[in-house]
Formats: sequence, structure tokens, C-alpha cells
Amino acid sequence: MFSTLKKSLQIDIAYSVNSFIYFLRKLPILRDLITKDAYSSKFLKRFIELIGFIFFAVRSIFLKFMYFFVIMFICYKFFSDNLVKSFFHIYFLLTILGMFINNKQLNTNTQKYFSICLFNMDGTKYFRANLFFQLLTSTILNTIMIYFFIDYLLSPPNIQYALMLIILTISVRIIGEALNIMFYKKYHYIWYTNTALYFTIVLILFGSCFSPFIELFIPIKLMFVFTTIFALIAIPALLYLIRLKDYKLIYKNLTRVTNVMDEKHEKDYLRQAMVEVKEKDKKIDTKIIENKKGYDLFNTIFFERHKEILLRSARKWAGIAAVVYMGLGYLVLSTPRYYDAASLTLNKHLAIFIIIMYFINRGAIITQAMFFNCDHAMLRFNFYREPSVLLALFKKRLITVIKVNLIPAFVIGVGNVALLMLTNNYNVLTLVTTFLFIMLLSVFFSVHYLVIYYLLQPFNKDMEVKKASYSIVNLIMYIVTYQFFNLVLDSLKLSVFGILFCIVYIGLSLLLVYKVAPRTFKLN
Repeated sequence: MFSTLKKSLQIDIAYSVNSFIYFLRKLPILRDLITKDAYSSKFLKRFIELIGFIFFAVRSIFLKFMYFFVIMFICYKFFSDNLVKSFFHIYFLLTILGMFINNKQLNTNTQKYFSICLFNMDGTKYFRANLFFQLLTSTILNTIMIYFFIDYLLSPPNIQYALMLIILTISVRIIGEALNIMFYKKYHYIWYTNTALYFTIVLILFGSCFSPFIELFIPIKLMFVFTTIFALIAIPALLYLIRLKDYKLIYKNLTRVTNVMDEKHEKDYLRQAMVEVKEKDKKIDTKIIENKKGYDLFNTIFFERHKEILLRSARKWAGIAAVVYMGLGYLVLSTPRYYDAASLTLNKHLAIFIIIMYFINRGAIITQAMFFNCDHAMLRFNFYREPSVLLALFKKRLITVIKVNLIPAFVIGVGNVALLMLTNNYNVLTLVTTFLFIMLLSVFFSVHYLVIYYLLQPFNKDMEVKKASYSIVNLIMYIVTYQFFNLVLDSLKLSVFGILFCIVYIGLSLLLVYKVAPRTFKLN
């Protein structure tokens, strides 16, 4: 097993080093300095290996530390009176969630493809070696971080609490890998591609992390019981994994679905499946299009065919928002501190909804659907990029995108109004401006995503983002929206400013699309 692990790591390192040299040779500054001889330079490769190892170690430690730090920060920020209970509660639930969403053995990547398919390594030995290495590194990192944070939480540190979390983490990881493989062998697909099952589990477990808001915690003694149960289940699960004989066949079946010669293709496959039109959606009611002409007809046909894709995500967020607001309504009525907090937030801290609306807006997935199922073919024709055509289609699309995004926005707007009415600290003007502000945020982000799509058009034929400017603009937008998180401003003033800004932004957007998009809206 150890010789297999050594060989697989050598393949991983060789691939990573050569890929990095290839990347350096593509840079304009270094193109002439780094020749093909770099691939045979032992000194350069050893140096890159050292840097890569340091980067891997630092990155792994940093990410693991940030995982624990975020949990601790949330507990300290919101549940400081029950810091220990809330930390154990959230960590326990997220660890159970990881059993379903953090499985590695069935993931496809280039290095694994080289080892198993090209170099024909023994699939069983490779699987065992890879499993052992991942469990070992995960256990070491978790042990360090758990002891560090337990030492901070408990004074003096209690070793049995640290051991409980370490055993829980290892056991859940083993069980999760075994369940994932068993599910695949029975149903012939990876379970997290089943959207209904995936989101049901994620919502239940992730939503349960917020139960400390209603003073509801999982007792630590009960965690010890569950840890014991998981540890006992992990023993046969580990034996099942060790005795697995057909991993090579399983992996080759998976590679038929996702082309792993480029490890990004797995995400591309899932992304394309997300925006792919089903056969039943291609049939359109003739009554809907009988009075349509020109680009209005073109746009109507497109959105009717993609109705399920576009509305699915919007309905999901609307449903989640409805459940959240019902829970908040219960808290406002039953707990005085939430009564006051709701009134203060909606009257003075309404700006926090800027970043909330940024995340739930469906503009990104809609533009992906536009490109994958329409624009990547139509952009081959010059007439499609004429200013009048672009502007006409942009207006039609903008109206439809706004309608889609207003579905969750309407639920959030009504939820805010309902919470204000429950607090009895409002007037009619406040209710109207609060609702209108959420609607305008939805319109603004709908315009934003469509504008940067037309001005930057970042996708290639595989729906990969190939323009750094697109990512930079999105990063800037995120940073700007985040700055409003702690803004304290009267909701009426904020709403008026939002109305004016949205009007100006839409006007400038239409002008930019008309003037600039004919040059930038093209195939990459």
C-alpha cells in the first residue's frame, strides 16, 4: 500500500510541477526566459516541489483553521452566553453534514485518471492508499485545530471533549465514504447529483445549526452517545472500504460521464446539466406566441423553453425565505429580544439586505442558460451583434430576468413588512419604502448581471469563465455590497437613494450595451 501511495504522490507531484512550468511559459513576461529545457531541469523541479509542498501545507492549515474560526466567531457573536454549548452544537451538525457533502473517493481529477487509467495502477491498492492518506492528513489537521480551540473554550482543557470531536470527525468521514460508494453501486449515480435529496439534507442539518437562537442545543452528553454509535458503525464501514475490489471499474464508469482529462470538466458537466433544456420543455403553447413578432417572439420562445430552469432556483429561494420568515415571526412574538432586534434591523439596518439580495439573485444562472442554449450559436452571425438588435433583445431579456428575480424578492419584501407590523413600530410610509427597497435591489442586481454578461461575455463554448475582468467585476461588486452590512441609516433615506441610483444605473446600462456590447459581446 505504501509503495502505491508513493507512486501516486509522485504522479501528482510530477503533474503539478509540469503544469506549473507550462503556466509560467504561457505568461508574456516569462515566455522567452523559460524554455522547454525547464521540463528537464532537476533543480527547478525540486525548487517548485518545495514551494508546492509549503503552499499545500499552509493552505490546508489555513482552510482548516478558518473553518473552526468561523464557527467560533459565529458562536461568540450571537451566542456568547452559551459559547461552549453553541460551538459543540454547530460543529456536531456540520460534521454530520460533511458526511454527505465532503466525500472524496468518487471525485474525478486528472491525477487520479493518470494513475488508474493511463498508468494502469491496481485500483484496489490505489483506493486504499488514497483513503489512508486522506484520513491521515484530515485526522492530523483536525486534531491540531480541535485541541487548539478546546483549549480556548475550556479552561483547563478537557481531553475527553477533544477526543470526542476527533473520534466523531474520523468516524463520520469513514461512514460518509462508505455510504457514498454503496449508494453509487446501487443506483449508478453519485447521490449529491440528486437535487431534491441533496438540498433536503443540507437544509435540515444546516438549518438546525441556528436552533441556538431559540435556546435549543444538542446536549453534550447526547453527543457522546452519538459519537460512540458512529465509532461502532465506522468499524464495519472501514472494513467495507478496505475490502472494496471494483474501485477501478467504478472510476472508469465515472470517467465516461465526466471527461477528466481536464479536471474542470466535471464542474462543466454539472453546470451544463443545470442549464440543459429537457425535451418536455421544448414544446410551447402556440397561444403564448401567436401575437409575438421579431425579437419579442425570439425572446418569448427562449424563456418559455427555459421556464423550468429559470423558475426552479427562484422558487427554491422563495420557499426558503418563506420558512425563515415564519420562524422569525415566531421568535418575534415569543422572545422580547428578537422583538426589539427585528424593529431595529428593519428601521435602521435595512442595508444588510443588499448583500442578501446579491446572493439570492438568479442573474448568474440565467446568463449561463442564455449562453449555453442560445447565444453561443447565435453569436456566429454578425447581425446578432448589431447595436439595434442587441439593445432590443437586451430590453426584452431584462424584463423577463426582473420578473424571475422578483419572485424571492416579493417574499422577502412581504416578510419584512409582516415583521414590522408584528413589532408595532412602524408607519405606512416605512412599510411602503421597506417593501419598495427590496424590490429595487432585485431590479438592480438583475440589471447588473445582464449588463456585465453583455459587456464582458466571459464564457467559452464549455461555459468556462475565460475573462479575468468578469471575475474581478464580481469580486468588486461583492466587496462593495459587503461594505453596507454594518451601515446604519434610516430605511426611508436608504430607499430613496436606492430608487435614484437604480434609475441612473439602468439608464447608463442601456447606453453602454448599445455603445460597447457590439464590440465585446462575442465568442471566446
